[in-house]
Amino acid sequence: MRVQFSRLTSSISIVSTRASARTSAAALMVVAPGAFAADLWMPVTKAPLVAQAYDWTGFYVGGHVGLALGNSNWTANAVTQDVAPVAGALDMYRSPNAFYESGSWLLGVQGGYNHMLRNRVVIGVEADTIFPAFQDLSGLSTGGITSFTSPRLGAVTYSETMLTSGTVRARIGYVPGNWLFYATGGLAWTYDSQDLAQLASAGDESRLLWRFGWAAGAGVEVPIAPSWTVKGEFLWTGFPSQTVNYPLSGQRISSDLSLQQFCLGLNYRFEDPSRPAQNAPWRFAPAVDIFAVHGQATFVDQGYPSFRSPYEGANSMSGGGQSRETFDLTLSGGVKLWRGAEFWANPEIDQGFGFNDTHGAAGFPSAESYKLGSAYPYARLQRAFLRQTVSLGGDTEKVDNDFYQFEGTRSTDRLVFTVGRFGIIDIFDTNKYANNPKIDFLNWSLINAGTFDYAGVGWGYTYGAAAEWYMGRWTLRGGVFDLSVTPAGGISPSAYALDATFRQFELVGEIEERHDL
Repeated sequence: MRVQFSRLTSSISIVSTRASARTSAAALMVVAPGAFAADLWMPVTKAPLVAQAYDWTGFYVGGHVGLALGNSNWTANAVTQDVAPVAGALDMYRSPNAFYESGSWLLGVQGGYNHMLRNRVVIGVEADTIFPAFQDLSGLSTGGITSFTSPRLGAVTYSETMLTSGTVRARIGYVPGNWLFYATGGLAWTYDSQDLAQLASAGDESRLLWRFGWAAGAGVEVPIAPSWTVKGEFLWTGFPSQTVNYPLSGQRISSDLSLQQFCLGLNYRFEDPSRPAQNAPWRFAPAVDIFAVHGQATFVDQGYPSFRSPYEGANSMSGGGQSRETFDLTLSGGVKLWRGAEFWANPEIDQGFGFNDTHGAAGFPSAESYKLGSAYPYARLQRAFLRQTVSLGGDTEKVDNDFYQFEGTRSTDRLVFTVGRFGIIDIFDTNKYANNPKIDFLNWSLINAGTFDYAGVGWGYTYGAAAEWYMGRWTLRGGVFDLSVTPAGGISPSAYALDATFRQFELVGEIEERHDL
């Protein structure tokens, strides 16, 4: 089911409903009970300055991207207290890596309410939830890892990784002109994973840990369009020491945690129709659209019953039967830079697995299932690319607003250059019926040719450049794209990462002819 919100108003229309069942040659039934998506479109217009000040009163929702630093001081004691303790500190910061798509960067969502007083003081409350980059076994997301020697266990590694976190805070600020300068403080929480591994015996114990503490910070926020604002914020969070027991190794580890976060966010404020017109936000004169924002959420659940499977292997489907789900929350933001030039970015929050860890079916029934997955939501930057269009004349055709596409017109004869991070099937092997699993067919074998699965990480995106030449009903396309170190992916960063040396690459060419029957 796909529910579309038109221009962020309260009207809702049911666009399509989808339920499917598929059966393989081995009498295996795959059920896709449903997929849900919500599509938000926001054209943001460039406008002249006006004298009327912005009114900050109202509810708002939004998202943000940021970077986290921090440390955790820990002490390891034997449960029996018969040996001396060992102490140290974890550095929670990991440098972002564009090829692993890892590091201590994060995506988050927030919502709250502001009330502006007559003296232009703003008071409010805000809650947010933060999701770090993909968590892997090497601690390349927000987390720390260290090795030490325990008198009882010998060589040991200890690590802690932030799985998700959030805050509930009060805000107070002042508005000189249209800028809001504010301070904020309140409660903070985080959900972490701790791991203690003995190197000699290969023993490994993991614990999940809730931490609760405080948050304080400051920020600045400014409107960029009717109902839309951007903000920059610094937030300090602190969590008192907690103790976790590891019974198999006889260890007790006490640790605290502090984090510092730098965030850049975008908020949409809901206008209150009951407020007098003179208190409404500033009004903009019509102008050319230069920003666009789209949002979508997709949920897919699939499963299959038990069946006889006498020849199971590492890459075959288990006969035990199971049901798994995937979820993603994706945002597309675009800006017009100069004549014919557009920049688009696509941050995304993902969660879940394909059934059987996305193995066992040659044409996998869900292209929403990536080759890697996580039980906890994590952040990804799937696309970030620059597109330049050069008009060559010809007829004029209408362009609808869509993800990675501004509403307007363009010439039928044109050159289009794209460079950055994106998916090959964004440009090659496209058709309007089966190209996007979020709204079209789910099966991997239907949305694109299998050869395009090799260029990209386990999520299907890569760095590259492409050129397109449109002439009438013909189009010539060519491109070069970086390859992943291992196309099949894996749990190791070196397996799913893109080749940082570009020694492994793919060349793609395509000739298209469009005709009417």
